Amino acid sequence: SPLFVIFPQLVVSTICGFIIGIEREYKDKPAGIRTMVLISVGCTIFTSLALTIEHSDPTRIIGNIITGIGFLGGGVIIKNDDRIIGVTTAAFIWFVSAVGILAGLGHIITPIILTFGFLIISLILGLVENIIKKIR
Repeated sequence: SPLFVIFPQLVVSTICGFIIGIEREYKDKPAGIRTMVLISVGCTIFTSLALTIEHSDPTRIIGNIITGIGFLGGGVIIKNDDRIIGVTTAAFIWFVSAVGILAGLGHIITPIILTFGFLIISLILGLVENIIKKIR
């Protein structure tokens, strides 16, 4: 059964999307747990499917996934008075889609390492931003 074959990839993708979603949910951002899990798992499913279709070019399907994700990311960026908001959330959407694609390609450890690394970097950069705001 195809589901049995990609089950470990779906689990990894779900966990990574969930972890990224928790960070977004904690910061009360519009794209939270459900959104990040759906994006990650959706990318995993499409990528896995791309690898199983005979006479297809998986890179074309992955390229189209990325195009669709760009559209989703663009949808969360808005201009509010003189500020543009949602760019970080769009970057998180872009990142979580890459994690889902990696899982769909059969990588198990890499998406997990990248997820935790990304969260650590995001946390550090958030602290740096707060320090800069206080100095300013």
